[in-house]
Amino acid sequence: MKEMQYNSGEIIIKEGTIGDSAFILKQGSVEVRKKTKVEDLLLATLVAQEIFGEMGLIEDKPRSATVIAKSPVIVDEISREDFMGLLDDKKSFIIPILRAFFERLRQTNDLVVQLENKIGISGTAAEDTSVKVVRISGMTDKAIEILNNKELIIKKFPFKIGRESAHRYDAIFVDNDMFIEDEMPYNVSKNHLSINLHGNQFYVLDRGSSLGTIVNGKNIGGNISDYKAVLNKGKNTMIIGSETSPYQFKITL
Repeated sequence: MKEMQYNSGEIIIKEGTIGDSAFILKQGSVEVRKKTKVEDLLLATLVAQEIFGEMGLIEDKPRSATVIAKSPVIVDEISREDFMGLLDDKKSFIIPILRAFFERLRQTNDLVVQLENKIGISGTAAEDTSVKVVRISGMTDKAIEILNNKELIIKKFPFKIGRESAHRYDAIFVDNDMFIEDEMPYNVSKNHLSINLHGNQFYVLDRGSSLGTIVNGKNIGGNISDYKAVLNKGKNTMIIGSETSPYQFKITL
């Protein structure tokens, strides 16, 4: 780790840039902000002993938010390489980082709910409040094989789907209900998408995948800034990854 100092108002992490480090706040406070279509949203204010930028330790995606020093700040910066080395022999140091990681995921989920309550969800999803299950079946040989040639009935939401991995470090960084075995070049990301129910509407939420998801012909995630696609009553199609992905499914409400 190396110690770094920032003046009040300085940007420590800029949304959209690539970085592979996390920061442990030793002194001062910072604001975590994200730009939306309508406003510059304050996600959190962090103080000493809190951690930010933790996603940079595990993925090569652009930073999801901007972090600005609210006062004179001192941080310890830890790189991905150093972090992976610490996993083996310094559990007492790693556990707080993992706690911060999962707490931030919970905060993000809460924010999604708040935004949905604020702006609502547009679309033609099912209006029948008695419809509380989703059925998934395979449309391609690979998808049929994954489901063991059966129809999957989902009653728990959100239902999370991502890539299976045998790497020993990955298990602590994935949160899925359904795992898909994929081969390089990957179509499926580790935490790829979720099927959600909000009010009376079902929708697919891309969870920041690399190649995105295609729902009823609509691209979400990946290089697209739109991450949500509402599901229609009846039959829907979902492609996990690119248009040529073998992981193509039918979703029935």
